Amino acid sequence: MAAKKKHWLLYGANGYTGELIARRAVLRGFKPILAGRSETTIRVLAEELGLEFRIFSLEDQDKIRKEIEDCLFVLHCAGPFVETAAPMALACISSGVHYLDITGEIPVYEKLHSLSSQALAKKVMLLPGVGFDIVPTDCLAMMLKEKLPKAHFLELGFSGFTEISRGTLKSALAQLPYGGKVRRNGKLETIPQLSLKKVVEISGRYAEFFAIPWGDVFTSFISTGIPNITVYSSFPASQARLMKFLQPASMFLKSSLILKGLQKFVDVSLSGPGDETRKSGSVLLWGEAWTEASSKKVSMRMRCAEGYEFTVESALAAVAKLQKGKFRAGFTTPSQVWGSKFVLEIPGTKLLS
Repeated sequence: MAAKKKHWLLYGANGYTGELIARRAVLRGFKPILAGRSETTIRVLAEELGLEFRIFSLEDQDKIRKEIEDCLFVLHCAGPFVETAAPMALACISSGVHYLDITGEIPVYEKLHSLSSQALAKKVMLLPGVGFDIVPTDCLAMMLKEKLPKAHFLELGFSGFTEISRGTLKSALAQLPYGGKVRRNGKLETIPQLSLKKVVEISGRYAEFFAIPWGDVFTSFISTGIPNITVYSSFPASQARLMKFLQPASMFLKSSLILKGLQKFVDVSLSGPGDETRKSGSVLLWGEAWTEASSKKVSMRMRCAEGYEFTVESALAAVAKLQKGKFRAGFTTPSQVWGSKFVLEIPGTKLLS
């Protein structure tokens, strides 16, 4: 009988969020194996934290399998996930290793969902989005569904982001040419970026929110079965200006050469929010669900920690759950596997009256 797997591997530990998770993991008594493609940065971090490390790319399935086969699960933090998620997930399935990541990209959810039957056959969990994308919104969606089981429409929104990391912006650039996304009658529909707007009252003031291609447009349908879903966000002024500036030329980002050039510029010009911003910031989330005839409506609001701070804590909460054997084979969502109240286990999360 094979020995029970105990190790877990953090791939992409040299990235902004990956490094935050690695450092916090050690403080919490976890000992992940750090991994990535850059030996220089991975080795330095691993030696500083007293952790084992492994260096490998995601181009060779045999190599990936060899590096992860002794692990219980992989927490995948290396973007852009549209390029990196599938190779890692496929290797996890064939190796009998659970897969977690921190993505928020709809194409990634679609691809991983298509692998669900393969994962089920190997009793492997595919759980993308264990960070701010999508734990708070997914759990909020499920809470609304529990309050109104016959809901036919769902709207979710959030505000409070002030800065984003290199990886987040690089992923956003890759998705920009493909428009916004909403779900209508169970089907995903594409709309022009920033074309759907909603005004919401926040702390006595009215703020503009724009529909965005957030992961919940895909995953909340899996979690709740609600067929009409829109997710909104307000943007930091700098990010809104950048998106509007790039929008007329966004189709050029379909060119790999142009996209890679912009992403390299992001690498040298952006880092991510500092310690003080992460500790002092917070995000307000809201959600509404209603029946087809609009005769019944429920709404909720919730506040959680700053997005990257939340991601670190949420990812480690997911790690703790898996180490205790709490998983659900196949493609799943946070609220499906750990319930709608999972978000309330994350420090700084509070339901508002």
